[in-house]
Amino acid sequence: MIGYIFVVLCGLAGSALAKGKVESVPKGKFSVPVLDVKSQQLVLEANQTLTIHCRGRWELSWAFPGGVARDQERMRLEDSRCGRQSQHYCSQLTLSSAQAQHTGSFRCRYTHRTRRQSAVYVYVTDRQRPFVEEQSNSPDVVYMKESQPLLFPCRVTNPDATVSLVKFPDQELTPDQRNIVWNSRQGFLIRSPTYFYIGLFSCKTTVNGTTHSLSYLTHRQVNKIMEVYLNSTSPVLALQGESLSINCTVTAKWNSRVSISWDYPGQANKSAIVSRWIMASTFHMVFYSILSIPKLHRSDKGLYICRVTSGPVSRETNVSVTVYDRPFIRLKPRQGAVVEAHAGQKSYRLSPKLRAFPAPEVIWLKDGKVAAEECSRYHVDGNSLVIRDVAEEDAGKYTILVGIQEHGLYRNLTLSLVVNVSPGIGEKAVSVQDPGSVPRGSRQALHCTSHGVPPPHIAWLWHPCPPKGLVCLCVCVLMRACVRVCVCIYFPQTVGVLMVAEAFVSGVYRCIASSSVGNDELDMPFYITDVPGGFSVSQEDEPREGGDLHLTCVANKHLYTNLSWQRVTDPAEATPPTPSLGGELSSGEFSDTLSLFLCNLTAGDSGSYRCSAHHLLTGQNTHLDTQVDVTVITIIITIVITIIIIIIITIIITIVITIIINIIIIIINTIIIIIIIVISMTHSHIHKQGKTHINILIDALTPDISTQQNCFDEFNGLAIRPFTFYGDNAIHSAPGMYINTHVHTQ
Repeated sequence: MIGYIFVVLCGLAGSALAKGKVESVPKGKFSVPVLDVKSQQLVLEANQTLTIHCRGRWELSWAFPGGVARDQERMRLEDSRCGRQSQHYCSQLTLSSAQAQHTGSFRCRYTHRTRRQSAVYVYVTDRQRPFVEEQSNSPDVVYMKESQPLLFPCRVTNPDATVSLVKFPDQELTPDQRNIVWNSRQGFLIRSPTYFYIGLFSCKTTVNGTTHSLSYLTHRQVNKIMEVYLNSTSPVLALQGESLSINCTVTAKWNSRVSISWDYPGQANKSAIVSRWIMASTFHMVFYSILSIPKLHRSDKGLYICRVTSGPVSRETNVSVTVYDRPFIRLKPRQGAVVEAHAGQKSYRLSPKLRAFPAPEVIWLKDGKVAAEECSRYHVDGNSLVIRDVAEEDAGKYTILVGIQEHGLYRNLTLSLVVNVSPGIGEKAVSVQDPGSVPRGSRQALHCTSHGVPPPHIAWLWHPCPPKGLVCLCVCVLMRACVRVCVCIYFPQTVGVLMVAEAFVSGVYRCIASSSVGNDELDMPFYITDVPGGFSVSQEDEPREGGDLHLTCVANKHLYTNLSWQRVTDPAEATPPTPSLGGELSSGEFSDTLSLFLCNLTAGDSGSYRCSAHHLLTGQNTHLDTQVDVTVITIIITIVITIIIIIIITIIITIVITIIINIIIIIINTIIIIIIIVISMTHSHIHKQGKTHINILIDALTPDISTQQNCFDEFNGLAIRPFTFYGDNAIHSAPGMYINTHVHTQ
């Protein structure tokens, strides 16, 4: 009685505290109901009264332990509206004369929101009954399920009770809180049970020297069917009068019990014989069920179903059976006698419609020869011929030979395979990366050779290059009167020739080869240039010291850009480290020109000068070098003076030689004159006294002396001038110099 008063007083005090707490909670904060107890558990003695108050925002309900639900006459619930303005719901639970079986969780929750709840666990201790459940005459069965923890539900009425788990006969298991966990509200929990936990177990505790226990028998229930299959996965075909045998095989885990049954068309007549047997392996059990029909009839055709059950688990598999009256072959094309494939296709299957029974022998021929022996890419798959990596040479006639030799049935069918080849332009394979340039005004022929099945059609498109020298990308329809297109078909190639009468406009010619199976195209850059090779450098003046020099770099503006001049010390360097020298850039119709002016040249300006340019299509830099050698003026003066000295010396030598020659001539003339005088004196003794004229002819060894010296030189007192001797011994005239004198004799 004293204990009862104590519990009631504690309950009222707790209720008062709870009420004060509830009143302090502002409106809208009752997300879950609020109990008047602060702790999560209460401990009562047997026969005491339990009172719990609950308050919430909505209508309330209670959930009780199983023992309370079965003992409703001890419990009373009082519901009311509460709060300052009766805006809340209140409920009071009263359990009189509580007993050990009433131990458990008491939950107050919203009626229409059951997940929102508050709970308190109540222990009702009884020294005569330490376990909540009473021991029955036989052990309770606990089920051990695969991949699930195992629970021995030996709950106690006192949270401080000491309980041990014992495996029969006397092996005590100590809780380690990892795999074996003790919880007074649940019992012993085995988190990862193994085959060790199959057997008889007991929960034992001692109160006042008396041992109490609960016994449990574990059972590992296995209902796992691993696999169910028939000996035939494809439909079964048979002739009337033949036998039929279908085997249904089931694999299941150990400890499984399997039931196998059949559903089949002749089940009502019991035309089938079913036999069964079981085999055990190391890891599983194998169950066999064989259905046999000794002699088939047309009525036995249909669906045969094997059904397998193991506890709540069931599975099934089936196969269809067709019974024919007699053997047959039905063969016809699936898509007509002519079929098409595409070159480059990963595989192509020649598959006519074939129905035959029994299974026939199939042979495929290509152009009259066994296909599989002609090419390793040909493979017979069932009734079909599979061609791997289809190529153009696979086109031809394919014949399928079908025969059932034991019944004398034969059929054949020929299919024509056309291998379509997408157009391909042959010039692509030899197309160079650098298209080069075309001389201005030249006549050009562009060729486009395409192959394909069916033969492709060739069309030409054209677009002029923009004036700023950018690479052409867009293409418009070719509309030029000066261009002539000729398309010739030479099986299996189509050749398109485009003639450009005079090349004056840079652009891109596009050849398009198209057919019903695809198209191919090739862009042919057509860059007009007025520079040989499209890129050149030159010097316009002779480099002399003190003078100016004009270096010119010219490049086709559709092929080159970023022109620059540098001075290089080592011509072998691809990229000189020296900075750009600048220059004046001008753009013409076909080329860009970068001019570099070098003023007031000195000897230090001699060296290699490089013009570099970036190729728009190849993306590479190219360059040309020119050598500048500046001629120094002092060398010229030295050469001129040397030439003058040589000329003067030559003149002096010439004069000296002339004077010497003249002196020799004078000496010779003098000797001649002396000889003449001597001769004339000799004649004076012969002739009589009188006047004698002598004509003397002197051969000229030099130019006419009388003209140069007026013939007034005196030699030995004689006047030298043209003269004539008169007499019988006169000298005959000859070309040369004439000397005339008078000789007087007495």
